[in-house]
Amino acid sequence: MNSLPANKSDWLIKKIIKMGGTISFYDYMNFVLNDPINGYYGSGKVELGIRGDFVTSPSLSDDFAFLVGKQIEDWLIQFKNSFLSNRKFSVIEFGAGDGSFMSGLIKYFLESRMNFWKNVSFVIIEPNQGMVEKQKNKLEEFLNLGVDILWKGLEEVDENNINGIVIANEVLDALPVERITFSKGKLFRQAVSIDKKSCKLFFDKIPIPVELLKTIELAKSKLGITIPPKNALEGWTTEWHVANSEWLKALYGKINNGILLIIDYAKEAEKYYSSMNSDGMIVSYENQKMMKNVLVNPGNCDLTSHVCIETLINDAETLGFKTLGITKQGEALLSLGLAERLYGIQKEFKEDLSNALLRREALLRLVDPLCLGDFRWFVFKKFKEKKMITNINSTCLR
Repeated sequence: MNSLPANKSDWLIKKIIKMGGTISFYDYMNFVLNDPINGYYGSGKVELGIRGDFVTSPSLSDDFAFLVGKQIEDWLIQFKNSFLSNRKFSVIEFGAGDGSFMSGLIKYFLESRMNFWKNVSFVIIEPNQGMVEKQKNKLEEFLNLGVDILWKGLEEVDENNINGIVIANEVLDALPVERITFSKGKLFRQAVSIDKKSCKLFFDKIPIPVELLKTIELAKSKLGITIPPKNALEGWTTEWHVANSEWLKALYGKINNGILLIIDYAKEAEKYYSSMNSDGMIVSYENQKMMKNVLVNPGNCDLTSHVCIETLINDAETLGFKTLGITKQGEALLSLGLAERLYGIQKEFKEDLSNALLRREALLRLVDPLCLGDFRWFVFKKFKEKKMITNINSTCLR
């Protein structure tokens, strides 16, 4: 990753200079994504879909939300039939993007069980106010129908208040990460500095704080993850997902009885932290193009990093979540009826070949292992009721 001019980023230059000329990569990623005025998500400038900067599963069509909706509905029915029959359920989405997933999900509930949705509160927890307006515009028709849709900050949710399902689709990959670099036999915290004369951003290195070093040492003792790995060359660099545990901890206390479904890019620790993967997994997306140089056009493009499977599961289980399972998206969607959905297109669009082909292509991208099909689905549970559900049926994990 080379240094590049800080294009149209006076706001960032001023911020870095004000902070001494050097900031951690964690702060850099947080600023360029979440700054409320200039950040990619914070300002709401993000554009999703085939005409936007990048494609998400929900942005392709409502088929993704339909298939996930089948699983969510089934989980809620199991709750209702077990011990939560008198409770109003919540279906909560973190970081709802432009609202496409929630829109498709509500459509599924309206079409599937007309009475069931009336006992469900749909909640979006969106930290970036710039995205809320997009979501409200997308969901306006459902608000007008009287569907219970709320926007909240996580801090507004009472402790042990959530009974239902929490979904985080492509959320953790955009949480700020630390980057650790190996130089001259020592580990450093990667930083971003500004050259005051040329106004160029460049990668720098600063000492690792004690608390950050402790998390690396803990991962070695508990999970056998060695940073740096054996045979790491000079300059070997990787991401370290400190925000995941903070996010999970904040969420864990809010759940009373429920399931957490996380869907995201993910890699096994063995591959993530290998000597061959010398520059981590972080990339930038703009206009459907992936770039390894994440200093390009800061604040105007997405930054995303794969999640480490083992550290995410360990973070969740350390807090008290129970792991129900993990699967690839392609396998999950096929278990939930994607093949039948494909067959249905043939009947639905038999007089409209063009639309049929577009829908078919979108569905196949969801399961293509070279595209979105390699996403991982993590399913966790937390139940505080005395009559805990011990055997929850999860079709997506079959």
